[in-house]
Amino acid sequence: MQERLLDVLRASIDARARDAVDLFSARLLILPDRAMRSAVLAERLRRYDAHLCLALLDGLMDRANRRVQGAGELLLDLTVARPLADGLGYQHARRVYELARARNRVGVSRLLLSPDTLAGLIPGDHFMARENRQMGDLALGWRKAHARGTDRLKLDRLLFDRNAAVIDLVLRNPRLTERDVVKIAAMQPTNPDILLVVFRNAKWIKRYHVKVALACNPYTPIDVALACLPHLMVQRLRFVASAGKLKEPVRAMATSLLARRAQNLAEDGEPPVHRLGESGEILLELPDEDVEIDLEAAARELEAFWVGPTEPN
Repeated sequence: MQERLLDVLRASIDARARDAVDLFSARLLILPDRAMRSAVLAERLRRYDAHLCLALLDGLMDRANRRVQGAGELLLDLTVARPLADGLGYQHARRVYELARARNRVGVSRLLLSPDTLAGLIPGDHFMARENRQMGDLALGWRKAHARGTDRLKLDRLLFDRNAAVIDLVLRNPRLTERDVVKIAAMQPTNPDILLVVFRNAKWIKRYHVKVALACNPYTPIDVALACLPHLMVQRLRFVASAGKLKEPVRAMATSLLARRAQNLAEDGEPPVHRLGESGEILLELPDEDVEIDLEAAARELEAFWVGPTEPN
């Protein structure tokens, strides 16, 4: 009898999941700070039944995949807690994970990756031994000082620094452009900690091409790449799904998102896709190929100028 009542309750949760996600999202988005939203989000999910957690997470992913305003932001907030499994606690995360697998909710199950599966490609010791090939004669303190400075020539050289603390300062420099950040996020090989710094920068992670560069970089930590994928347009998702250099969970998630978008299209028709500009104006979002930045070319452009041939990993 108790199990029957639980089944009825869970069916009711599923039926009202979309409205629940709308309310859940609206309350969280009132909080202005990403770290605060991440902490509150993890704390709320810890208190909920595994079935309700699955319904909320799956609904959130569906909203993000449909490009609903704010849903993608909350999905990024989940990843700040790195990983979500740690935020929920092992036992609760395990229950949600098993339920997600049983109900074929692939996207949610991949959000609950264990810490051992988070790493993308790792650069070799030879690569990490030299923090800046262009400014090798400068100590870390001097490079940090230049990262805050106004000299554009030095700033260009610091884009290739392999110290995450230096890149963190570079990202805060008001002279930096989106194209500069795309170069940092697209660099291969690179220090994965640098890509995490890019992801955690509240200003730059809002930019579409920065998320594309992170999702397409095999050195990006897997949970970060997964959080960026729902923001990508179909053409780029197809690229990720077929990119052999990317880890299997990233390719599988892209494939899953493509299937879900195809299903949404069959159900809803082709909706006009809009986004908000920096000042709040509504912008028509162009097809991916019309606004595409050649990420590999961007990553190589200054490297070829400053360094010459690429060194081994």
